[in-house]
Amino acid sequence: MLAISVGAIWGTVNYGPIGKPSQTAVECQNLQTFVTAEEESGKASWSEYRKLIDQYLAIDATSDQRVPIIEKMASAVIDVLGHDLAIYKEMNKYPTCVLQEKRSGISGMITETETAINFLNGSTPINGNYFDPKLGTWNTSYYEEYLSALDFLKPLKKTSV
Repeated sequence: MLAISVGAIWGTVNYGPIGKPSQTAVECQNLQTFVTAEEESGKASWSEYRKLIDQYLAIDATSDQRVPIIEKMASAVIDVLGHDLAIYKEMNKYPTCVLQEKRSGISGMITETETAINFLNGSTPINGNYFDPKLGTWNTSYYEEYLSALDFLKPLKKTSV
């Protein structure tokens, strides 16, 4: 009897009372679709950014070509971070779709991403310093690896159609 009750509750939570996916399942599917689309756009900008890093590293440290490349790198990173920020904010709306061990970090990722965007667009200083591409320097290890936010999401349950 207990097994039947537990099974009925599990089925209702995951598939709703009449066999349709539950609201939570639909929300998690929609979140995964959103993350996938945002990452596709963000990764394209990230790839462009990494190409600009290669160009930056190939020119002389005193070259006047550094500033325009740094400006392009900052712009590309702002675009990538904009996609990341949209993902984090959406994950924050649907915490039940996020792995338990990842939930507590989402608000910090939102804050860090907003801070980085604001720094790179020149609106907010970090440690009292504003971003200035005219200095001709860039931390080439910044955003060295592109990681997928899909790894933060709970696996979707298979549903029969």
